[in-house]
Amino acid sequence: MAEFDYSYLRGFIKEHFGTNQKFADFLGIGVTALYDRLKNTVSFKTSEARAVGERFNLSAEDMERLFFTNKVRKIEHNKKG
Repeated sequence: MAEFDYSYLRGFIKEHFGTNQKFADFLGIGVTALYDRLKNTVSFKTSEARAVGERFNLSAEDMERLFFTNKVRKIEHNKKG
């Protein structure tokens, strides 16, 4: 399963819903299920992403940023010398 970076989504939740619980209620899921999604343990369902997009009239670019930003792994380079 691909890992996504949900930083933008977390900010969106805070701005538009105030709490994770209110966002989970909007999606019709429990807050634990939301945490599983935000931790990449479980994927967001298409219907959940669509509900957010429709409610806030989001563009395809906004949807991509919220739900499909790939997580970038940080690689440390060994310094020799």
